[in-house]
Amino acid sequence: MMRRISFLLMLAAVTMAISARPQAAYADVYVLESTAMTISSGSHLAASDTVTIPKGSFIRAVLPSGKTQTIKGPYNGSVADLDKGQPHNDGVISWIRNILETGGSKEATPGATRGIRREPAVVNMAFSWSAVPVTADAVVCIARNGTVQLVRAPSPRAERVTIVDTLSGARGEAQWEAGGADAAWPANLTPRADTIYYLLIPDRPQRQLRFRILEQLPADDDVLVVLQGEGCRSQFNAWVRERLASKR
Repeated sequence: MMRRISFLLMLAAVTMAISARPQAAYADVYVLESTAMTISSGSHLAASDTVTIPKGSFIRAVLPSGKTQTIKGPYNGSVADLDKGQPHNDGVISWIRNILETGGSKEATPGATRGIRREPAVVNMAFSWSAVPVTADAVVCIARNGTVQLVRAPSPRAERVTIVDTLSGARGEAQWEAGGADAAWPANLTPRADTIYYLLIPDRPQRQLRFRILEQLPADDDVLVVLQGEGCRSQFNAWVRERLASKR
């Protein structure tokens, strides 16, 4: 009997704790772009907030569903109305929150080891469906049959990279010319989904790359949902940063 009572008390405590969790986070809306004077890009709007957008102005926001939506003025209504009952995507919202709070610094960053020169970071790459960063481990979304470019920070040095397909053992090479930032993916290696590729550059740490192959690129409002679902975080961050910067 005592064990049963203890179990019921514990169950009740867990239930109360779950029900007491704040639900506002599930209705968070994050503004990427804004021409409305009272709403700044990068701002966070709670479900209970009221949004007023004058005629001729607009905001573009990430909804709880993970989709982006442009709301044009004149508009006056609650943030909760923007959700329209769509399913919530906690993954996208978590990644957005990380960028706004930390600038994306919680993602993997380049490092250095003893005896290996420090890499020039390619942290704030421009968004691309084809660019692959070589100074950090990455998962990259590309279109099927799309081109792939290996990107480094601009450098006066010519450098060569060896790419190893760990599944087949095949190798390919690419080279950056002095002053260049892009090098074409080796023609003898076909990018394959979920295969681990090692990127080997002299005097730099070894990096790992995985591809996610998209049969077709998503519509603009669905980009974040697709990138987060596929785990392509560097592209997700680049896409968000560009839109935050465009209306500041």
